[in-house]
Amino acid sequence: MEKANEQTLQERLNQAERALERSERLAVANRYAGAIMHEVNNPLEAITNLVYLTKIQKGDPKQVFENMLVIEGQLETLGRVTSQALTFHRKQAEAKEFDLVDIAESALRLHADKLSRHQISIDRQFQGPARATVFGSEILQVLSNLILNAVDALPRGEGRISIRVKRSGQLVHILVSDNGEGIPDDFSSRLFEPYVTSKISGTGLGLWLSQRIISKHRGTLRFRTSQRKSRTGTSFRISLPSTQTNSV
Repeated sequence: MEKANEQTLQERLNQAERALERSERLAVANRYAGAIMHEVNNPLEAITNLVYLTKIQKGDPKQVFENMLVIEGQLETLGRVTSQALTFHRKQAEAKEFDLVDIAESALRLHADKLSRHQISIDRQFQGPARATVFGSEILQVLSNLILNAVDALPRGEGRISIRVKRSGQLVHILVSDNGEGIPDDFSSRLFEPYVTSKISGTGLGLWLSQRIISKHRGTLRFRTSQRKSRTGTSFRISLPSTQTNSV
């Protein structure tokens, strides 16, 4: 009887854990949808304005031609946005090889509008190719979460986020660092536990789920943080098995 009760309790715990994952994935999906709408809206507005101008300037063939070249460029931008969204968010039956530099670039583009509005400077240090066999949408989700956490930790107009991707031996490392105030000790010791958050509107599930995703990929997610004066900031490092040979 006692063993049956233990099994029932474990089943309930597993169900609760799956419900937590679904809840966080839905929250992430909503953030992605908002970010992608911003990415799509900007070129659409540009195209709308250029079409209007072209109608007015229809008697000037040179200006019409120049307008069409700009419209063509905006349509190419839309194509890239939708192509990347499909590439990373199409449900994968199995992991595939990706260059993690591409995923890092996509994460930055996804949140370009928010980064710009918060006047956050970005330092890119990408040493590619840096290939790994992963579920692309899940790694994008983890990077997106780390970037948004960094944005929330930074003061408007003075923030800096550094993203590095490099291959070292049999591993690919992705580092996301910020120059914020650092994580207090009472949070940092429990950072990867569910429901641990310092945000008023945060769920406290993002880092918990991120660690689970990286562990599923046989990788590690670690962090360093400092609140020392003039040396404040937090850095997260994702390490994943590389699929490249030493000759690449």
